[in-house]
Amino acid sequence: MMSEEDKLSEKVAEAVEVAANEAAKREIDELTEFEGAVDEMLASGYLDDTLRVIDADGVAQVLPVLDSEPIAHLIEGVEAVGGRANVFVHTGQGVVALSVLEYKPDDGE
Repeated sequence: MMSEEDKLSEKVAEAVEVAANEAAKREIDELTEFEGAVDEMLASGYLDDTLRVIDADGVAQVLPVLDSEPIAHLIEGVEAVGGRANVFVHTGQGVVALSVLEYKPDDGE
């Protein structure tokens, strides 16, 4: 039989898990909404002057991220598009554009 303290600890753990899941869902929803807004701006040509990074195939790789995401997500995203990207960061103050021209993981130097 569980003690009252164990029951309380279990309820707290469940509440923390629910809150964490809700926060993660809100972040996913916010990122999805931001990605859609960036796509609309790209389609309209509004961002053409900010797309300074072009890959070897002539494509401007675009990476939308939230300022609340861990830096590891940014690094993984840049790696996924070949190490060069036009990064748009959604912040509380607006959108910041970053040009990542060259990313090289540590090669043992």
